[in-house]
Amino acid sequence: MTARTGTPGWAMRNLVYGVSGWVTLLTYLFMLLPIAVLIGFAFNAGKSTVVWTGFSLRWFQKVVGNGNILDALQVSLFVALASAALSTAIGAVAAVAITRRSFPGRDLLAAALAAPLVLPEIVLGVALLVFMSFAGVTLGYATMIVGHVLVSIPFATLIVRAAASSLDPRLENAAADLGADEWQTFRMVTLPQLMPAILTAFILSATLSFDNLVMSTFTSGVGTTTLPLRIYSMLKLGITPEINALGALMVLANVTILLLVMGRYLPLMLKTNRQ
Repeated sequence: MTARTGTPGWAMRNLVYGVSGWVTLLTYLFMLLPIAVLIGFAFNAGKSTVVWTGFSLRWFQKVVGNGNILDALQVSLFVALASAALSTAIGAVAAVAITRRSFPGRDLLAAALAAPLVLPEIVLGVALLVFMSFAGVTLGYATMIVGHVLVSIPFATLIVRAAASSLDPRLENAAADLGADEWQTFRMVTLPQLMPAILTAFILSATLSFDNLVMSTFTSGVGTTTLPLRIYSMLKLGITPEINALGALMVLANVTILLLVMGRYLPLMLKTNRQ
């Protein structure tokens, strides 16, 4: 039975809902306030990051004209896209195999793919560095991509696996009844339904790789300094508005990508839910 209007239970329930709503709002404001301060002081005319002296775009111009930052950005983009493509491809294939097929060692494979989630990233980085040194592999793009794939592949697998588990097997059976072979069924029936999840896994993997600092510290070599490593080295000299401007540009890029993805796939997802 539900509490009637005016009863103590009804009043207590409304109080709990109201308090939880305000707590949620204040929590989000607390999380977003530092980002707002960072973006605001990116437009500060002076060098101070705590005292506002006027509006200016000079720090954005310094970021665009900084060759070290642009080189680090190119490295981060290349590593992020390459590792995200590999992580998503491996994770998607593994997720479909785990959810749609029965084979010896399936549970062991699922546990192995999720293992990096419960291991400290610094342990993974040290282990990979020791292995690469023992194998005589020179640190560079290849080692960094392998390290980033190791970190992001569990997330890609879990995202695609969740989507694959919710697929209706009757669609695949209907395709088989109509004469489609296994590859045609996967390409024309299964894959289109998994594309939103695959794109989500790719974006998340690319974001994790682009923002990664710990694994990059152990796997980067000469000439492969990523943007987080460059920012960390700049922070040793203190926080400057140039770093704020760089952070503001990164936030703008993330928001733009998010809006593009939502504009492309949100109507499709809402249409699917209505059906």
